[in-house]
Amino acid sequence: MYNRDKIMEVVQEIKSVSNNIYVIVAQPKRDDTPPAQLLDGALGIDIDMLAYSHGYVDIDGEHVDVARNYLIETVIDIDAKYLLFVGEDTVLPYDGFLKLHETAEANPGSVVSGVYYIKLSSPMVMVKDPEHGWITPANVNPGQVFSAHMVGMDAMLIPIEILRRMKEQEPELPFCCIWSDGKDFVGEDNFFIHRLHKMGIDVLINTDVQCLHVDLATGKYTAHPDIDLENYRMRIPITERFTMADKDYLDKRWVDRLPGGSDG
Repeated sequence: MYNRDKIMEVVQEIKSVSNNIYVIVAQPKRDDTPPAQLLDGALGIDIDMLAYSHGYVDIDGEHVDVARNYLIETVIDIDAKYLLFVGEDTVLPYDGFLKLHETAEANPGSVVSGVYYIKLSSPMVMVKDPEHGWITPANVNPGQVFSAHMVGMDAMLIPIEILRRMKEQEPELPFCCIWSDGKDFVGEDNFFIHRLHKMGIDVLINTDVQCLHVDLATGKYTAHPDIDLENYRMRIPITERFTMADKDYLDKRWVDRLPGGSDG
């Protein structure tokens, strides 16, 4: 007859040697509304991380720069290798983490991001013309890995060692900060990527990681024209692509959520 106590002793031994976290998923959330994808837990999550030990942290109710700084500070002393930022309304393809990780491992010391679009607009991936200095949206058709001048942070894999170096080099600077004087605007992602550039860190885009940028209330989304919805798992019903009929709604909500907007 098997001995339950001995079985549990072995189980605890297995847990103790498997406890080191390799990648931590971090989600800044506007409120306590469930995010588009389930990324917390060992089983049933909506992206493929099953072969990697992973953790999860989130925060809701804070402006996104405050939230990102909090999440980074929370994980920076954990002995994990990577932090994966995923927006609450950003939907990674099922193999999205695996592709980001493959690129990161092939390019040590780099930050790697997938592609998501500004809602009803261009890709949130920009390149800089080497001759004229123009900054324009990149060609993000699948099948490419390239360096970006600017990218949003909502599908981004970051080596935690880079975050430690950022803090050591400039302990009085936040990782992210939003600033506006009513005419000019610096987003928290601008601030973070600028700091990476000053450190000489490459920001790579893997265009095989095509994300959906969804509206949690309506299920509408913006994405690359050639995506296949069968490649995505999510917790809300996806309805249709955004159209111009949604523009006023999207614009007002974005402005209201800025620091100092009508929502505080």
